[in-house]
Amino acid sequence: MAKININTNLTKKGEVFKIMALAESIGSPVLLIGPPGTGKTATVLDYAMASQGNLKDDDVFILETDEGTSSTAIKGMVDLEKLTTTNKYQVNSPVTKAKFVVINEVDKASAGLRNSLLGVMNEKVLFNGNEKVPCQWSTFVATCNKIPDDEKDSPFWDRFLITFNVDRLRQSDLLDYYKKGGKAASFQYKVNIPSREDLDKIVIPANSLKKVLSLTYGKLSDRSLSFIPELAKHIAGVWGYNANKALIKTVELLVSKEDANVLAKSLVPKELRELYDKVDMIEQMSSYDSYEKHLQVLDDMAVELRKKGLLTDEDEQDIQRLAEEKSEGLTFILLDDDENYEE
Repeated sequence: MAKININTNLTKKGEVFKIMALAESIGSPVLLIGPPGTGKTATVLDYAMASQGNLKDDDVFILETDEGTSSTAIKGMVDLEKLTTTNKYQVNSPVTKAKFVVINEVDKASAGLRNSLLGVMNEKVLFNGNEKVPCQWSTFVATCNKIPDDEKDSPFWDRFLITFNVDRLRQSDLLDYYKKGGKAASFQYKVNIPSREDLDKIVIPANSLKKVLSLTYGKLSDRSLSFIPELAKHIAGVWGYNANKALIKTVELLVSKEDANVLAKSLVPKELRELYDKVDMIEQMSSYDSYEKHLQVLDDMAVELRKKGLLTDEDEQDIQRLAEEKSEGLTFILLDDDENYEE
């Protein structure tokens, strides 16, 4: 399991960084959707720097698109110097050399440019006439403000296995951000990249998969459905979830939070779901006193669930890990290493 530490001045981006880690882990394109100014591109670049270390100019390919952006922006341009000096025809295609590919405002791109992207996204190959140039990207990200209503059934958008909405910060988040120094603030996030060995140890229950399929069959293409078992394993590795929680997260990313909640009701007992909901509330604690009282409530709930046989050792370990992660983002708790980690 590889661990990546990300230093940034971006706040409340823990979930987006995990989405980036998921995209890199599974090697599939990701689409970030959100209004302008929500830090989509900045988050990607901060992740890229943390994941790859020192980035060279060729390591990142960023393209700002609109209706007038030509497909040559992807396919590249003829190297005129080489053509005139050596009489050799060669096309320079920076997108093929980049480790990180970022296509901004992809909803505004022309049909020709999108078609040029398909091979890069799917087969990691740039089709340039009769030539097929291999691409080196480890992470492919596109951004848009929203998927156009008249294109939601377009095959292009189905090519993004992972889509994620990047929401605006809440007013309370901004006030907390100001207190920490605003643009001068420094936050640290931790994300995991599971190895193939880690993934092979994860078993996705067949009966749980059957429930997922029953819920999502009419809402996803066969292509997306074929990825579910493997995607769930990568989610389990990145988020540290057990198999059923990973499947719930899978449905949330592929379909909607509403469908994920429906699945949760069939995979996780109500009392256990309530305990997980209480763990999520740790982030809302505003003082050490309220935090301590909340932990006591969690302990009492866990004791009752153990008595009823509804809390397994795996669940308990998962809840303890999540509680520790949620606690790391609380400003009134002093971490042993005096560093501020957010989730």
